[in-house]
Amino acid sequence: MNQDNYVSGDEISLVDLATIFMRRIWLFIGLFVLFVVGGVVFAVIQDEQYEYVSLYQIAEEGQDKTVEKPAKAIAVLESQKLPEVKTVYKAENDARMPFGVSFSNPENTTLIRVTSEASRESAEDVKTLHNELLSYLNARHENLLGSARKSLDSRLKSVEQTLDVLKETPEAGQAVAEVMRKQGELEDDLATLVSSEVLVVARESVERVAPNRKLIVVLSSTLGFLCAIVAVYFAEFASVVRKTMQTQRQN
Repeated sequence: MNQDNYVSGDEISLVDLATIFMRRIWLFIGLFVLFVVGGVVFAVIQDEQYEYVSLYQIAEEGQDKTVEKPAKAIAVLESQKLPEVKTVYKAENDARMPFGVSFSNPENTTLIRVTSEASRESAEDVKTLHNELLSYLNARHENLLGSARKSLDSRLKSVEQTLDVLKETPEAGQAVAEVMRKQGELEDDLATLVSSEVLVVARESVERVAPNRKLIVVLSSTLGFLCAIVAVYFAEFASVVRKTMQTQRQN
């Protein structure tokens, strides 16, 4: 097949394309194998990543009523405590934290879920970080719970004093009953106060979450195939252009 046909002809047939491909088959094979081997090596050297999960129960000041909404608690962690911890880590290690941290509130619960993906070599750092975040949140919520308890104690004491006065007042039966009802409500509110609790700290997943070595190899193979195909026809194009220029110079 005359390469001049590529310049003068209007179309290139499938036979022409196949001929070009077969003539440069070793270029295709070489590039394809290079990508596949590179993908395999890359997949093998990647550190195994595991998911580490911590669970925190927000303190409650009543049935289905938390001292702080989960969304607000997460916002506080993301905007205040986490940036502070990252800054301290970078200052101490002269490097960025090698893993990320995310927060979520499982649906229909009062739990805060803290998640990180890291290698086992970083497991202790993950545990330390999660502990620090949850300790901060626990201290914050215990303060809020203490304020709620103090307020209820104060109101209960006031009601008890009122009740003592009413009991000494003749014909105050209905008022006494109403105050006693209020006293009972406050005592119930005190009984429903529940302290916050750290349920789990940096629990490691049973299976690794990354890397997906099969996917890496498949993607590198696909990319290698496409790049090798392009390289074959680009090399042929460059060869034709070079020969055409040489011919024009000779003429």
